Amino acid sequence: MHKFPVLKDGVNEKLLAEARAKVDRWLGEFFDDGDLTRVDDLVQFEFGSATIQVTVKPWHSEDVIVKVFSYLAEDVDGERAAVDFMRLNAELPLGTFSLVFDNTVMLSCSIPGANLDKSELLGALQTVAAYADQYDDILKEYY
Repeated sequence: MHKFPVLKDGVNEKLLAEARAKVDRWLGEFFDDGDLTRVDDLVQFEFGSATIQVTVKPWHSEDVIVKVFSYLAEDVDGERAAVDFMRLNAELPLGTFSLVFDNTVMLSCSIPGANLDKSELLGALQTVAAYADQYDDILKEYY
């Protein structure tokens, strides 16, 4: 028998608004005003040759997800890349490489937002930014 609460469907609008405000406040501390671009619920910034995006989305009735991600390369041969990505994922301290629409490679880190603290957001930003900047050129050249 499980001893943890089962996730319940639903959107907690209050929690979503609180998490978005918290993330926006911390992003304002981490960056200068001109460094961030905002479009609806998405915030992005440039890091080296990579564009990093941050969004807060509903997850279930008691939590939200803060997603930090970057699209790295398009039109990648999925069969060829699958083993490489699995190896890279095993070595990443946080986050994952994945193949999304149109065979585009994405590096992402999703963290729960209800009890998010500043260091967790910073860690996700630093990890995705550093690896995205390192791997975007490599992936475009290799695949």
